[in-house]
Amino acid sequence: MSYRFGFLLLLICGVLPLAAADPQQMKSPLSTDDSLGSFVLASPDLKVELVAGEPEVIDPVAIAFGADGSMWVVEMRDYPYGPKPGTDEKPKSRIKRLFDHNHDGRYETATVFADELLFATGLLPWKDGIIVTLAGEIAFFADRDGDGKAEFKETWFQGFSQENSQLRANHPTLGPDGYIYVANGLRGGTIVPTKPEWRDKGAPLPLAGFDFRFNPLTGDYGAVSGHGQFGLCFDDYGNRFVCSNRNPVQHIVLEDHYTKRNPFFAVRSTVQDVAAFGEHSKLYPISQAWTTSTLHANQFTAACGVTIYRGDGLPPEYKGNSFTCDPTANLVHRETLVPSGASFISHPSDGQSEFLASPDTWFRPVNLANGPDGALYIVDMYRAVIEHPDWMPNELRTRKDLHDGNDRGRIWRVKSEESVMPQDRPEHALDKLPVPQLVKLLDHANSWHRETATRLLLEHDRDAVLEALKQNWKQNRLTRSRLPVLWLMKILDPRLTPPVIAWSDIDNRDARVREQVVSAIGDRLEELLPEEIIQLTTEETDDRVRFRLALDLSGGVEQQPNRRKALVRLLDRGAEDPWLRAAIGTTFSEPPQALLLELLDHWMTLPQPPKGGAELTEQLCEVAGAQIEPVQSRAILGKLMDFTREKAAEGGLELAAAGVQGLGRGLLRRGVGFPALRADLTEGEKARFRDFMAAIQRIAQDANGPATRRLMAIRTMAYGEGAELVSALMELALSGTEVPVRLAAIDVLATMPDRSISDEMMAAFDSQTPSIRRAILDLMLAQEGRTEQLLGLLEREELKLSELDPTRQDRLTRHRNKDLSSRAAKIFSSAIAPDRAAVIATYQPVLEMKGDAFKGRAVFEKNCVTCHRVDNMGINVGPDIGDTRDKLPEYLLLNILDPNRAVDANYFSYTLVTNQGKVFTGLIKAETAGSITMRLPEGKEETILRSDVDELRTTGQSLMPVGFEKTISVEQMADLISFLKNWRYLDGEIPLQ
Repeated sequence: MSYRFGFLLLLICGVLPLAAADPQQMKSPLSTDDSLGSFVLASPDLKVELVAGEPEVIDPVAIAFGADGSMWVVEMRDYPYGPKPGTDEKPKSRIKRLFDHNHDGRYETATVFADELLFATGLLPWKDGIIVTLAGEIAFFADRDGDGKAEFKETWFQGFSQENSQLRANHPTLGPDGYIYVANGLRGGTIVPTKPEWRDKGAPLPLAGFDFRFNPLTGDYGAVSGHGQFGLCFDDYGNRFVCSNRNPVQHIVLEDHYTKRNPFFAVRSTVQDVAAFGEHSKLYPISQAWTTSTLHANQFTAACGVTIYRGDGLPPEYKGNSFTCDPTANLVHRETLVPSGASFISHPSDGQSEFLASPDTWFRPVNLANGPDGALYIVDMYRAVIEHPDWMPNELRTRKDLHDGNDRGRIWRVKSEESVMPQDRPEHALDKLPVPQLVKLLDHANSWHRETATRLLLEHDRDAVLEALKQNWKQNRLTRSRLPVLWLMKILDPRLTPPVIAWSDIDNRDARVREQVVSAIGDRLEELLPEEIIQLTTEETDDRVRFRLALDLSGGVEQQPNRRKALVRLLDRGAEDPWLRAAIGTTFSEPPQALLLELLDHWMTLPQPPKGGAELTEQLCEVAGAQIEPVQSRAILGKLMDFTREKAAEGGLELAAAGVQGLGRGLLRRGVGFPALRADLTEGEKARFRDFMAAIQRIAQDANGPATRRLMAIRTMAYGEGAELVSALMELALSGTEVPVRLAAIDVLATMPDRSISDEMMAAFDSQTPSIRRAILDLMLAQEGRTEQLLGLLEREELKLSELDPTRQDRLTRHRNKDLSSRAAKIFSSAIAPDRAAVIATYQPVLEMKGDAFKGRAVFEKNCVTCHRVDNMGINVGPDIGDTRDKLPEYLLLNILDPNRAVDANYFSYTLVTNQGKVFTGLIKAETAGSITMRLPEGKEETILRSDVDELRTTGQSLMPVGFEKTISVEQMADLISFLKNWRYLDGEIPLQ
């Protein structure tokens, strides 16, 4: 039960088979010919071909194609451990260069370009060599004596984490902006430039929670939004995608440099899951695969190598589709992306089958690539087991087949039956072409040619290339296929002149072209298009263009008020898209309330506020409230009250409620709170606000009203006052059957200082259900005075120690008030053994006992559901423990009683204290330059601005605290372990183990 996790490729072992439809029996390993014959494609119009195999390639994890037609291959031969510590064993990773001399499509000649590398993960051709990601660094290798082997190596950046061979920086990819992007592998690091002429480019860069990019021409570098594990790619319009084990396709929507513009705006996320992920995903393997979790059966557990297909060797309907490998299920999955707001959603493209699957359980697709011939290339590591032993149970770490397959590897190609072979492409060898011909290739139908031409042009003389680009621009209108010309001109001449970006030069009928033109102009939009800007924002209907307009117009509304008018008009439609609202949130308005007030004035002239208007109002009110004095907030509150009077029936009441909530949170962050605003109101304003709160209270108490509207009203009641309001909340909290309504009322009461609240709550405690009890305990822990009252109840034994689960006990013993934490430690000291070994010894009889799985279910429900989900009970805050069938009782007992024995850093417990004294304890789910999002027990999430953080600390230990022995007896532990091992079999059809 400790917080462990897999990596880029999860364990393919275990005891329970996947529930695949008619899995085929097959004895692996197979020869390349037999393996080729085993593949099943979703479409009969496609075929698979072998490109390269052992002995030419061994343990391949990445490929890239050179401009001369060669194929570069990264071989991670030192997987999974690397050199044995304390020995002179050399690293084994290699970079190979393969050639297809007879042009039959098979790369039959292989040479070793670089050897004795440690955990190489990816490469990118550049100038006379290659850029390689390997252990802890990004390095450049070149062969300058012509012998085919690199004798020159120069480390450009170092400091990437090396905690695990499978969680490292990878996928160096040239972006349309001329930067090379790198997925950080989930572990980050602190990055420093080491190339001599780049060492003064900046300070050491902490990379936790971000991916990385650098300019190979200038050495400029920085963190970028995204948290890719093993996979990174772009589509035809510059959208960046990454993936991780359970997340097959993630779109980077909001780049981090935008979030830095407004330090008062807390961004919840910069990434959108495009495809179904985790437990919502669905795969259809045809192999008899084995996994360690039945809850993950037929789901993504090892998503890697995400790639957007951008070639011309498959039928047209495949273009723009995403492809993701899952080596656990021995398949490659395809998704069809559909625009949705500023991002995408997707659906599986092949129904209840996969793009490519194999019954061969050694088939381990780990990466993909668009090839020069337009085909989709598949990198097959081909091994019996792909999993780092660090994540295996102890009893499986010595399995004999761990290294089986370390002498094999294959590269496959999928193409249309009708597609031409590489020798039929005269432009295949691009490195000999002159600049004008390379410029012509920028609108090639195959992305490999466009990207390779872009790279070669970046390596040429800047002035000559720019002149050729301008000549090309004059001869052709800007259409979708010629966007790379625009991007390259932007790289070489960032201050694009007005004639270059004039609307008359573009195909204005194409929204993707308009989007890229707006992006290229950037924050000079109003400067270069002063006449068109209001018309653009008023008439534009495409969501992605509107998102780009919002980002670029939000950069300076304090200097150019006309931008506010454009933004206000832009928000007449599309405000229901959370990404558009996030773009508006990055606005740093001066004065802070200027954009908000202008927006509310404009909406008052409309028949009703636009969809999403309430959410945007709440967001902007919070941002403004955090920056202004309470007296200045009166104007905002007055505007909100106008909506309750004049547009209540048109959604005005909901908009006002959202605005009050946002304003209240903003004022609290400023350290003054909403009561200060109420105190500054005139008598007339107070009367209007009382009428508003009375209407809100009626909605909250309407038992027949929609739950979502009631919850909105309850949250708004936090900003009212008076005994009647407190009484109404108490009634909502302690009566009724709608648990979400009751929990919301308790959350609001937790913010109120009235002593009678805690007295009444604890008086009603014994009669409440477990979820309400937990909420009441959280209410008691929310304020120091109530925490002291709770400790008094424990000391007088008026409240049983067992009512507080280990997580809440841990919160008490780590309380920032030392007196309270000392009292808590004293209370719980008798229940927490100081020596884990002694505790484990005490519980050894469990291993000889036959527990009762039915009783164990009740033990789990009482003690574990806040962070784990099993048998439809609980919430997964930490990793999934639903399948423990293959775990030995010793393993389970050790991890329950000693959860810090082996903890993945992703599941370290953090305690965050805000400037207002509010304490959050949980996992860090995401972070941006301006905010931190924490995932808390019971599945709750909180996003906190970094400027509001007073303290953030971790012990380096699991979120699952030590001390379960104080609430679980030896007999109960035996029952719990029996339940964890046998919960799937409680129906009696299979005997309990």
